Amino acid sequence: MAQGARKLKAQPKKPTARKPTGIRKGGRVIAPKKTRVIHQQKLKASLEVQIRSKIEHEVTMKASANMPKKLAVLKAPAQSAGKSSNTKNKKGRGKK
Repeated sequence: MAQGARKLKAQPKKPTARKPTGIRKGGRVIAPKKTRVIHQQKLKASLEVQIRSKIEHEVTMKASANMPKKLAVLKAPAQSAGKSSNTKNKKGRGKK
């Protein structure tokens, strides 16, 4: 007489639909838990912005001093959330 329960055939696993995980854009930063480190990072970021703006200002002042014509610094136009500026360039690229 057989001892134990009958063995059943193994059920094949259903394939799960996964999205392809590509490389994500942006920096990889692990957020610290300590408030002191968070404060240091905020201070560092604000200092970097201030230094960059100061350098830009100095460069424009030096450039405008050497140029016979007044130098005008233009800012990029603000893009709307739904539209991107690259849509015009993508239309004609398929045929070559």
